[in-house]
Amino acid sequence: MDAFYASVEQRDNPDLRGKPVPVGGSRERGVVAAASYEARKFGVRSAMPSVTARRQCPDLIFVKPRFEVYKSVSQQIREIFAEHTSIIEPLSLDEAYLDVTENLQNIPLARDVALAIRAKIKQETGLNASAGISYNKFLAKLASDHRKPNGQYVITPEMGPAFVENLPVGKFHGIGPATSARMNSLGLYTGLDLRNQSFEFMQSNFGKAGSYYYWISRGSTIARSGRTGCGSRSAPKTRSPAISANSTPWSPSLRRSSTRSGGTARALATGDGR
Repeated sequence: MDAFYASVEQRDNPDLRGKPVPVGGSRERGVVAAASYEARKFGVRSAMPSVTARRQCPDLIFVKPRFEVYKSVSQQIREIFAEHTSIIEPLSLDEAYLDVTENLQNIPLARDVALAIRAKIKQETGLNASAGISYNKFLAKLASDHRKPNGQYVITPEMGPAFVENLPVGKFHGIGPATSARMNSLGLYTGLDLRNQSFEFMQSNFGKAGSYYYWISRGSTIARSGRTGCGSRSAPKTRSPAISANSTPWSPSLRRSSTRSGGTARALATGDGR
């Protein structure tokens, strides 16, 4: 979901609409749990100390979090997901992956599944959801950030490798600050830098995780079913497209029964709202 906590507060209190609203404690030791897009324009972000946020934007209107309300809205959204698939992988209150290959509405394209989900979320909750669509979760997650707020984006198998080429390693899902710094020390700054390394190099420097980094730099991920482990060098099976909605999904140009490498076609969805 787009700026989930803050969007819920702006929905329920019209006086907050169009205003820079962080959700969290406003006192000296408070922390921003979420920020509206109006607040983000001033550099206010989640996990930022409230005093720092106030320094960035003196006109901030702090709102105390109402987690029970967020949970209730999250459940509404989960029920909308369930109208389309029973295969839901929640990541947080506002984010999940969906496999919509055999979707319950028999919609041929994942793009259209994402559109239907986003429209229903807007209709029932009054909130905007963004969607990322691709053939695996890693790329669906990247796609979900590409058209925020209130949009969706598709990464096809043809686009996947090129999409990650210029991506800084710190932006890769699963690569944290420590690993990013380690990669930088080895001269690895982008997806293309990772792709230019051998499988042996990645494993020797990053252990079992090196296999994961090796494949995601190529726009692939290791299939969960039938894999021999994180250290497997075998090329992963192509998974179905994924949806990412802030709310999230997969690749629209793919029909649910087809993939280029013969793997099971699927659609996954995620959302990001804090």
